[in-house]
Formats: sequence, C-alpha cells, structure tokens
Amino acid sequence: MLVTRLAAATTASALAQRLREAIDAGQWRPGELLRQEQIAAEYGVSRIPVREALAQLQNEGLLDVAHYRGARVSRPRAEEIDELFDLRLMVEGDLLVRALRQHDPRSLRELKRLQDALEDAEDRLGWISGDIAFHEALYGPAGRPRSLALFRQLRAPIDRFSVQALGPGTRKQGWADEHRQLIAAVAAGDAITARTILEDHLQATRAVVLAACAEQGES
Repeated sequence: MLVTRLAAATTASALAQRLREAIDAGQWRPGELLRQEQIAAEYGVSRIPVREALAQLQNEGLLDVAHYRGARVSRPRAEEIDELFDLRLMVEGDLLVRALRQHDPRSLRELKRLQDALEDAEDRLGWISGDIAFHEALYGPAGRPRSLALFRQLRAPIDRFSVQALGPGTRKQGWADEHRQLIAAVAAGDAITARTILEDHLQATRAVVLAACAEQGES
C-alpha cells in the first residue's frame, strides 16, 4: 500500500511539473479550462494523480480549480502584479548592490555573452529565458541563495503572463539598452547608478505588463 501511495505521489509530482512547463510556455492561456479527463488521456495516467497535480498547481497560484470539471489557468490581477513588482524592486535592488562588489572580469564577460545571446532570441519565450539567465548571473555573485530563490519566485508569475500576453518584440530594444547600461555600471563599480538603472528597468517593465493586464481584462 505504501509503495502504491509513493508511486501515485511521484506521478502527481511529475505531472504537475509537466503541466507547469506547458503553462509557462503558453500552451494554455489565462482563463482556459484544463479538463481532468483530457489531461489523464493525454499523459496516460488515472484521474487521481491528475486531481493531485491540479491541486498542487492551485496552491502555487497557477490554476483556479473548477470542481468536477478540471481547472482554469489563473488570470493575474493588476493588484497582484503591482505587488510583485514592488517586492522585486526591494529584493533585486539589494541583490544587485551586494553582487556588484563581487563581480570580476570573468563574470562581466559572462554577462556580456548572455546579453548577446538574449538579443538573438527569436521569440518571447526565448527572450524571457535569456532574461532570467542574465539576471541570475547579475545577482549570483551576491552569494544570497534565499534571496535568489525569492527573486525566482517573484518573477515567475510575471514571466508566465508575459509569455502569454506580450508580443515578441515588446520593449525589446529598451530592455537590451538597459541591460547594457547595467553591465557598464557594474563594471565601473557604481552602485548608485546601477541600482537606479535597475529600478527604471523594472518600472518600465511593470508599466508594459500592467497595460497588457488591463487589455486582457477588457477583452
């Protein structure tokens, strides 16, 4: 019996990860219904792990469960997005200042390499994946694993919505210019300028995401 329960839990966890990745990639749009029977058939599992996986994603805020039917992909509210950006400003600003003193020529070369790759991305998903890698490398030298984990947690819902709602070229040039300015400020060891650039960068992104959220609310 214990083996059966462990196997079911493992299946539910693996299924939750697959569904999470599909939602992140924009396979299902906000408000779209995920039916239990459809998921069970598509992934070749029973409804028990499907229900457990959906419940797990509901707890993460990804889904709103519709009992006996399945679940709908959550629509982010403007208030939630606004709060996430407020928190990001605090967490990322602190990480940047702490990391700045630890960057060296090698880490700066890596930032430039990641930015070059980011600008070559051909779609929104590739761009956001590249942006995550850039900011991870920017903040990584701070040596603050809990803050980095919080950074990932805070930006995940925003990234998910951005993949689904923003066009592939939305603010791409502004994003790139700001990243280049960040690299220059970090290379110069200028913490005040670097933090100001980062704050402007996040505020501009906030405005774009909130505008997209408002458009979806009207549709």
